[in-house]
Amino acid sequence: MAWLHPEYLWAFAAVPGAVLLFVYAWWRRSVIRRRFGDETMVRRLSSLVSGRRRRWKSALSVAALVFFCTALAGPQVGTKLKEVKREGVDMVIALDVSLSMEAEDVAPSRLSRAKNEVKKLLSGLRGDRVGLVIFAGDAFLQCPLTTDYSALRLFLDVASRDLLPTPGTDYERALTEAVRALEGASADPGTGGRSRALVIVSDGENHVANLDNILSRARELNIVIYTVGVGETDGAPIPVYEGRRRTFHRDLAGNIVQTKLEEAELKRLAQDGAYFRIARTSSSVMQIIPALERLERTEFATEQFEEYDIKYQTPLLLALVLFLVEGLVSARKKPQRS
Repeated sequence: MAWLHPEYLWAFAAVPGAVLLFVYAWWRRSVIRRRFGDETMVRRLSSLVSGRRRRWKSALSVAALVFFCTALAGPQVGTKLKEVKREGVDMVIALDVSLSMEAEDVAPSRLSRAKNEVKKLLSGLRGDRVGLVIFAGDAFLQCPLTTDYSALRLFLDVASRDLLPTPGTDYERALTEAVRALEGASADPGTGGRSRALVIVSDGENHVANLDNILSRARELNIVIYTVGVGETDGAPIPVYEGRRRTFHRDLAGNIVQTKLEEAELKRLAQDGAYFRIARTSSSVMQIIPALERLERTEFATEQFEEYDIKYQTPLLLALVLFLVEGLVSARKKPQRS
């Protein structure tokens, strides 16, 4: 037998307390009778009060308390197997960790803000399998497809530019790693039968001119690409920290490099999906959820678990009946006519 609310089992401590209270009351009455006068004479004068009935009332109260505590803890008896089908979309989030994502035109930085918005997105998902790819001039799979969003948040926390020293931004490498993750976790190898999505979170600064190849390959593999633009279009410098000293990234000529959101590249990638934006004071990332809902959700797992029947009603009914009977039983006897 299991318990629905095991934290309420402490209520059973009231049972020995009630027993001790009734024993103390019996002892107290005996002390008072001895103080009042001769105990035998006092017992004869109070013959209309039945000690046996008092003991029965006490026993009924204790038993009712036991049943009430049992009902409070929620006993669960009997088990039966129940199947639950898990349906959803396979989705890979490709997060840009290149140098330009350190710009602070959206606070605290593009990368930090993107991480926070992705975490909010994860809190709104239900049953979808999600993986994480980080990319810059290279890409690698940071977290395979999983429904454990807590673990995915931990991988997001450690994602940084230090993990990928290769400079630049290469969307094709991000797509390649996403395809590996999607095909590796698929129960049915191939391109059909399962809804797949790739969410690219970037500032749009692409250094490889191969967007047409990326789009055609994604269509062949039945992958819908959504893009999220991070930053502002008016541009911002890229801060560089050397200890506590803060400078800005410069080009070979010594000029401060300005980076800005390139929406055109991201919108072109999202031709078959949708484009979203993380701006200085707003974000539309949560709109990805209704966009995913429009995709066909496929079954990817069937889980079995034991289901208990909650039987709190019976002990609760017994407790109420015993409390009622205890109230109806009188400790006084009916006077006998001489």
